[in-house]
This record gives sequence, C-alpha cells and structure tokens, in this order.
Amino acid sequence: MNQGEILEVLSTKLRDGSITRRQMVQAAAFFGISAVALPGGTAAAPKSTATLRGGRAQAEGEVRFLIAEAFWADWHQYLSTAQSQWRIGRQIFDTLVQIETDDFSDVTPGLAESWTQVDDVTWEFTLREGVSFHQGQSFTGADVKASIELATGVTADETTTASRWVPTTVEVVDDFSVRLVTSSPFAPMLNELSRLPILSAADIQPSTDLATPSAGIDTLKTFPNGTGPFKLANDEQNVKTLEANSDYWGGAPSIQTLVWEYIQDGQTRLNAFLDGQGQAIDRVPPEHLPIIQESDEMAFISVTGFENVNLWTRMDAAAPWDAENARLRQAVAMAINRDEIVTSLVSGASEVSVSHIPNKSVYAVPQEPTYAYDPEGAKAILAELGFADGGPDIPIWGVTGFLPRGKEVAEAIADNLQQVGFNVQLQVTDIAGIIDGLFSEDKQGIFFHLSWSSNGDPHGALATLYKSPGAWVGITDPTVDGLIDQGFSTIDPEARAEVYAELQAYLWDNMIHIPLYNSDFTIGHSAKLTGLTVLPNFDTVFKNAVLEA
Repeated sequence: MNQGEILEVLSTKLRDGSITRRQMVQAAAFFGISAVALPGGTAAAPKSTATLRGGRAQAEGEVRFLIAEAFWADWHQYLSTAQSQWRIGRQIFDTLVQIETDDFSDVTPGLAESWTQVDDVTWEFTLREGVSFHQGQSFTGADVKASIELATGVTADETTTASRWVPTTVEVVDDFSVRLVTSSPFAPMLNELSRLPILSAADIQPSTDLATPSAGIDTLKTFPNGTGPFKLANDEQNVKTLEANSDYWGGAPSIQTLVWEYIQDGQTRLNAFLDGQGQAIDRVPPEHLPIIQESDEMAFISVTGFENVNLWTRMDAAAPWDAENARLRQAVAMAINRDEIVTSLVSGASEVSVSHIPNKSVYAVPQEPTYAYDPEGAKAILAELGFADGGPDIPIWGVTGFLPRGKEVAEAIADNLQQVGFNVQLQVTDIAGIIDGLFSEDKQGIFFHLSWSSNGDPHGALATLYKSPGAWVGITDPTVDGLIDQGFSTIDPEARAEVYAELQAYLWDNMIHIPLYNSDFTIGHSAKLTGLTVLPNFDTVFKNAVLEA
C-alpha cells in the first residue's frame, strides 16, 4: 500500500469519527507521511497502469525509472513529506549544502560555496554566482531568505518542514552573502539544509508583513521551478518527464530525458524492466534479486536504509506491559531471532539493529548487551519475574502492504515468542486495521511491527517518537525529554555525540521498544546505466549517471 492510499484510509476514519484529527496527524507521521500536507482532505492515490507510457517508443538518450510510490502530492516542497515528490524534487531543486555519500557527516558545497558558524545561533554563507532558475530568474540571497523563512516557520504560512526546524531569519548582506540567525541553538543545521530545496523568491512572493501569508503558494503547488540538473518538461498523473538543464552550474547531465513512472506492483515493474521498458526500477524485493543477478545486462545497488523496523511497544499499557517493566521487554528482545529474520526473510542490505536509531545514522553507537537470540535467557527472565508457567499474554499486530514480507516477519516473531512460553495473540491486518489497533480505547495491541525512517541526523525521529507530551510510544520520561532537548541544542559535535550516546544507552537499558532491523533499499538498473547514486535516506540521484550506447 502506498502513502496516498494510507492517507485515504486515515481520511475516511477521520470523517466517520473513528479517529480524531490529532490521531490522524500522528498516524500519518508514523507511516512517514504528513496529513497536514493535504489540509482540505486527502485525495485517493492514482492507480498505476501496466502499460508504460501507453506503449510509446523510448527516445534516444532517455532513461525511465519505474517507481513504487504514487505521485500523490503537489509540487510545494515545504508542504509534503511524500517520498515520491521529495525524491524527484532532488533532481529539480538544489540545496545550499549537499550530502552525496552514505557518510551523512560529509557535507559539501551546493548553492553555497562556503559557510562559517559565527556563534551558537549565527551562520554566514557565501553563495554561488551565475546560477539561474529554470524559468530564468537569477539566483541571489533574496531567494535564500524567502525560502528559509518560509520553510522554518518565520512567516505566517503553514509548512511541514517547520516541525524539523527552529524559526530562522535571514539577513541578505549582499546578493551573494547571507547571514542565518536561529531563534535558539540548532545543532542539525547543516543536515537540515542538505534536505531543504531553495525556491525562487519570485515564486514565493513573500509578504513584508509576517502576519500575512505569502502570495505565491499556489504557484509553488502547481509547477516546480528549481536550479537543479533537470527541469520538468511534462506533468502527467503517473508519469513525470524531466529534461536535462543544459545550463546547470554543476555541468549538464549526460541523460537528456529522465522519465519517472509510477508502477505500483513489483512484479509489473520487474517484467517491464526485463522487457527493456525501463532502465531502473525501484524497491526491488529480495525474491527478485536472483533474476537480476543472473543477467549480465542488469545490475543493482543495495544500501542499508536510515529506517529502523521495530516491534513498537505501547508504553501506556497496563501491567505487566507498563513502562516500568523493562525486564519483561528485554525477555522479548532475547526471544526474537533477529539474525534469522534478516538472513532468511528481509535479506538484501538489511542489518540487525544495534540501537534505537538507525545503524548508519550520525552518532549511532552499537549497544550492549546485543540481545542476541537467547531463548533460554528469555525463559530465565520470565521465571525471575514470576511467570513460571510461561509468559503473559502478548498481543502483536503485524501489517500487510507496508513493510516487505511484513506478514512473514510477524509470524516468525510470534513463533519465536511462543517457543519461550509467551501466549502470543497475533493479528496481521491492513493499514486500516493497524490504525484501529493503535488508537483503540481498550488498547487491543501492545506490540506493533512497524518502522520509522530518518535523514541521518537522529534529532527528528527521536523527538517525534519519545519526546513528551505526545510521544509515539506513549512514554513520559523526564530523562529522555532532557537528553532530546540537550542533543538538539548542543552545538559542539563531540559533546553532542556524548549526549546521544547517553540517550541511546538509556533507551536500550529500558528497551522502550524492540529494534529489529534496518531496511534494505535496492534499485535495479541496466548494466549500461552507470554513475547512479543511491543513498540510505532513499535519495536516488541521476545527475552524474550515464546511459551507454
């Protein structure tokens, strides 16, 4: 199930009174979506078509990328967390700084050639000269000011990006020098700038009165006008056609035409790829990898994603599953054979989780003990806690149509837990059912097999999941709250690393939820397509790619 369909389910439940508006926003965020992105209601996701581009012949120099998620949002870069729009937006827009390797501490120049941190709240950037937007406007500091003040919540406009920021004002020193001032120390500055597209001030039309919304919001929703290596040439419901920006400041792309086409079904994507109707396919499941591996004409790139798949624990549940009973949750962790799940079920580049933040995130620290598969140790804990005749009831909810092999993983977890004596009550359901389980007043579920992704810096996910009030796992813990605030505002990297090390150790000791594995993210591509970059935040970059004849 894609994000548009999930939002359709949420909207239906909101209308019939099954969930509140707050619960809708929470659930959308849980599945990596922003319900705020569609304030007037949520449209159904368009259905994919099996016939690619209506059978149109492929042009010379054209690359087709067949993706797994619908284009369900508009083009406003600060109003949606739709992964499909964000990923294609990375081809169209530039950012002040860039992260283009799997080392997310390696920040390189983008539209800013250099930068200096003046003090805890002040940054100065020297901008690149000679850059133009696709519709002809020259890039200057005025565009940086309009973009950052809109995105970070300084203006009267509603944006989803503001939830990741503190309000940040921009002083335009001259056309190619700007000074950013945050309302409080903001440690993830460069990481967040690497994912913040710079828009044209002429499109935004910011108001001089901060109480008045910007005049160009409808323009931002309708058409993307960036400075990036590709520009939008044709905008269809399921197909977005991009053309190379011959004047790109980083050098014109080799690929002349780049087509992103939505094909929901993985088998249909593979069949089209095998038939030569696409040069790259999205989210290759493990069962399709052997087919690609056997061909000299195809290749794939697998990365370990910044996505922790977990057995989420409802911390506001009644005893014995209440927040205070960390020892019982540790028994659950020891009872699950996570290595077997990774090796036999999810495979690819997936990895067993070593912390409550993704393994490759900045500041991630492998935790001890590892909670390796130890059924006898789990049984000993149950006996220690007085469950001599086996463990307590443990309601587990799995979800289909969201995580690859979600049903099979949930069944494997249930089997592991039953073997040590837990009385497992497994319910595998669709997105609508899992939402009912999450928000039911009688708390039908205790554990939920779901995931959460991030962008390499731990702050955004940690604050959403664990910061009270409103923490996703239902926890209210002053120690956790204090460490999250400290990590957000600690500027010195070494001191910040110490804060996050302490926070990870605390979460691990208390086993707030059960980290299982980090997701695999695999892109299949023609062997003739070289130079494609695939990153653990699901970014797929074509600007340096070459399609050989």
